[in-house]
Formats: sequence, structure tokens, C-alpha cells
Amino acid sequence: MKKSLKGIILTFCALIVLMGLSYSTYAEETSTKEQVNKKLYIAVIIDDFGNQMAGTDAIANLPIPLTGAVIPGMPYAKEDAEKLHAAGKEIILHVPLEPINGKPNWLGPKGITTGMGVDKVKTTLESAMEEIPYALGMNNHMGSRAMQNKTIVGALMNFAKEKGFYFVDSKTCKNDVALALANEKQITYLERDVFLDNTPTTEYVIGQLQEALKVAQKKGYAIVIGHVGPQKGPHTSAALKAMIPKLQAQNVEFVTVSTLINNLRAQ
Repeated sequence: MKKSLKGIILTFCALIVLMGLSYSTYAEETSTKEQVNKKLYIAVIIDDFGNQMAGTDAIANLPIPLTGAVIPGMPYAKEDAEKLHAAGKEIILHVPLEPINGKPNWLGPKGITTGMGVDKVKTTLESAMEEIPYALGMNNHMGSRAMQNKTIVGALMNFAKEKGFYFVDSKTCKNDVALALANEKQITYLERDVFLDNTPTTEYVIGQLQEALKVAQKKGYAIVIGHVGPQKGPHTSAALKAMIPKLQAQNVEFVTVSTLINNLRAQ
């Protein structure tokens, strides 16, 4: 009887162990499956629209949602904004801000410099909206000096709050002025994760898109910035066209910045 009872106990214990192992295996498989099937978001921002430069049409016609950043004051700012809007793309103001190094004429007639007062910054941005009325947000064009200036950044954030805009920091300089002021004024603030085309070759841009995938796999999304222009535009558009189906096959969904914000809020 004692041997029989001992056998029953051992059998019972073995079943418990097997059930535990089975559940552990199931949990691991479920977790792995969820990770494999998890939707990853990539928000593509393309800077420097406003001059009808190389890559403008190719990028406007890409078969994905994306966000076009138009520089106000440029000769074709209004036309490029209308082209992007007609193509169903999202549009933001690519606010030209004073850099530490660079030519003043790079900013154009609606550039914002650190010598400006708050009122001048606001009137300049209001003028930009007359050209680009479709804008839903802002990001900085250059700005390594201006983005470290609390007066200028504060004026940008006040304008964003008034218009209901989000702000994407291109991170052309390492500082937290924009983040601190955005939090203070309760502005939706995001940061660029990957620059696509610092080196203007198609192969480099493809590599950067693969890097963006790694970022998205870690945190669920990535914000990438590329450019139109004679050096970068053709390579950026060609790389995106080649990589869109490959990234979509890995559960990437391309989204506008607005859609990304809404998705993050819903989580």
C-alpha cells in the first residue's frame, strides 16, 4: 500500500512538472508569435520641399502615407504644398531656423533668427501659414543655434499650442530645450530617430531604412527624416521605393506623424 501511494505521488508530481513545462513552452511560443505579428510603425518625414527640387514628384507619388516638410518663403512653397496635399500626403512647416554654421540665405526670406523677438517670430509663422495652410505640425530646418535659444523655442511652442500642432525635433543639435518647453506648454513632441540620407547614395539610404527597422523593433516605431534635392532626393526616393515592400513584409506599417501620434495615444 505504501509503495502504491508513493507511486501515485510520484506520478502526480511528474504530471505537475510536465504541465508546467507545457505551459511554459506555450507561453514562450505565444510571446514569440505576438512579437513576430506585432505591427511596427515607421513615420517618414521628407524635408526641404518648396523649391521643386529633384525627387519632389517621385516622393509625392510614393504609395505610402508620409509627411512632407515644406520650407516657407521658398519660391515653390505653395506649389509643393498643393502637390503633396493632392497626393494625399501630410504636410508640416519646415521652419527655417538659424544654425551655428551656415549661410543666412539658406534660411530664405522667412527664416527665424535668434535676434528676433517673440512677436516677430509669430508674424513670420503666421505668414508661413498663408503659403502652407494644410500644415498639421512643425519641424526645424537647421536651427543648431536657434533650437538652443529659449525665447525662440518658446515662441515656436506657443505657436504650436495655438494651432494645435505637434512638433518634431530634427535633433540637429544635442540639447533638451525643445523637450522641456514642449512639456511645459503641453505640446505633442517627438524626436527624429534616423536621418536617411546623410550620405547621398541609394545603398546608404537602404541601410538607414534597415536601421529604422531595428529601432522600430525595439520601441514599436521609428521616425525617419530624408530630403528632396539634387544630391539626396533621387537616392532617397529610389531607396524608399525599393524598401517599402520589403519592410511591409516584416510587419512595418508606414504612417504619417499624426497617425503615429494617435496610435501611440491609443496604446
